[in-house]
Amino acid sequence: MKKYLNNYRQFCLILISSLFLMNSQKVQANVLISPSPFKGLNGINFDSIGELYVGSVAEQTLYRVDINNGEFETFINAPQGQGDDFFFSADGTLFYTAPLSGQVRTFDPITGDFNTIVSNLPSVNPITQKDDGRIFVAQSLTPQGDGLFEIDATGSQPPTLINNNPGFLNSFDFGPDGLLYSPLQLAGAVVKIDVDTGVSQPVTAGLSVVTAVKFNSSGELFALNNLDGEVVQIDPLTGATEVVVSLSPGLDSMVFSSNDLLYVTNNVDGTIHEINTETGEVRLVLESGGLTLPHGIAAFGNKLYVADTYSYRVVDRESGLIEETIINPIQFPLNAFANENHILTSSWFSGAVQRLDRNTGSLLNNYQGFGLPYDAVELGNGSILVADCLLGQVTQILNTAGDQRGVAANNLFCPTGLAVVDDNRILVSESLGNRLSMINLVTGEVDVIATGLLQPEGVAYHADGIAVVAEIGTRSLKTINITTGKTKTLATDLPIGLLGFPGGPPPYGMTGVTLIDDTVYVAGDVDNSIQTFSLKSVPENASPLSLLGLGIFGLGLTYKFNRHHHG
Repeated sequence: MKKYLNNYRQFCLILISSLFLMNSQKVQANVLISPSPFKGLNGINFDSIGELYVGSVAEQTLYRVDINNGEFETFINAPQGQGDDFFFSADGTLFYTAPLSGQVRTFDPITGDFNTIVSNLPSVNPITQKDDGRIFVAQSLTPQGDGLFEIDATGSQPPTLINNNPGFLNSFDFGPDGLLYSPLQLAGAVVKIDVDTGVSQPVTAGLSVVTAVKFNSSGELFALNNLDGEVVQIDPLTGATEVVVSLSPGLDSMVFSSNDLLYVTNNVDGTIHEINTETGEVRLVLESGGLTLPHGIAAFGNKLYVADTYSYRVVDRESGLIEETIINPIQFPLNAFANENHILTSSWFSGAVQRLDRNTGSLLNNYQGFGLPYDAVELGNGSILVADCLLGQVTQILNTAGDQRGVAANNLFCPTGLAVVDDNRILVSESLGNRLSMINLVTGEVDVIATGLLQPEGVAYHADGIAVVAEIGTRSLKTINITTGKTKTLATDLPIGLLGFPGGPPPYGMTGVTLIDDTVYVAGDVDNSIQTFSLKSVPENASPLSLLGLGIFGLGLTYKFNRHHHG
């Protein structure tokens, strides 16, 4: 019996050691860019008792912020918290817009009840209430509509159209004259609208991208000049403008407190600043730092190019230092590709693929007409391949103007990530097909390389014939031999796979993977980080059964040893 117990103990030790060996084969990550707390900050407002709230559309979360110490807590979590602009009514009910879902919602903080009062209004963005209780919303930055509407607070009546094409309104406010003052976001102008007639009159122009206008208690009008990072005061009578303070580009929304201090959000940096518009004094209330919401990443030379949702960033790939932030004319980039001359950004949200000059950041081409474009790569001949999830195809843009296009491959199951093998072959991950495929651009043939993946997104290619795939369903990185299809796990428990919204595109974002030499870079859309892994450290996968066999084999050796020495 004693021998049996000794053997049993040794067997357990061997088995535990074997299982530990299996788990210890995970490759250690190097954090190049540390996590940050916010995924861009958008709408901002006070409730009736003076508490400040701020929304993050991309994170679908509303926060409550202590303006004195910058501490914050979640007020409404995802996906219900998808609030871009909002206000609190006299009875404390929160009215807010959910642009990704095309809805206007209400929330009762006392009962905890949510109610959708408007649906099917794509990219509904600004919302405000007139003194008489009437509520107005508008659509912004969507080809699916550009209207100003009055809505019913109970949702029992459909929205009433006020103006069918006012020009992409954004965060607006009623003036002392009873007119609605609003940015024309892309026109760099401000207008005033009679909400009873729909008639619009110009107030001022000549700004860059105006994202918000608000009045203080004295009836003075202020605007945010997004691209220049400026808070501007506007004379409503003459249209004259004066810069009050200059902050960083990416200013999104603002609100005045009861004592006329101005609070401003930045969706690129994830900050809130407090501004005394009389003295110009500025105080940082809330700071995020790092990246906003990284998706696709590309590497060229000693730089990383990161699609960071509200901008694209140029990062030193050795130090992780963000060297440059470009927000114009990028349209919500969700992926990035880089070569010697160009940067490509693509986005399902804007339905666009853009080609930029890599050295200057200037826009060269803006390609439209896709279903849901995720990834885009440029071949040596200058043509561009686009993974279109909605159409289930890889579209090829054949000329610079973009009016000549072909289909490189179709009948794909939500093509998401692309990687160039050579000018005749590309890899494509099929997010809904759970597989990695190879497209022959000469013959049009599609060969399936690996199946049984779970929501693959970003893919990169190594010259040794290895594909590196971000697998969202298992939150892991996989390496796949493109000749044999043999798959290994490079890393697990990654901060990837940010959840989307009900009814949204199947991949909410685009987990980016790129590599240079043997270093793999992966973007973490859950915590806004970038991590690196060494491709040389790919472990050999060991199954639990094989390790169990090792334990049994070890037990056999132990038994023989004991029998030999103890007769």
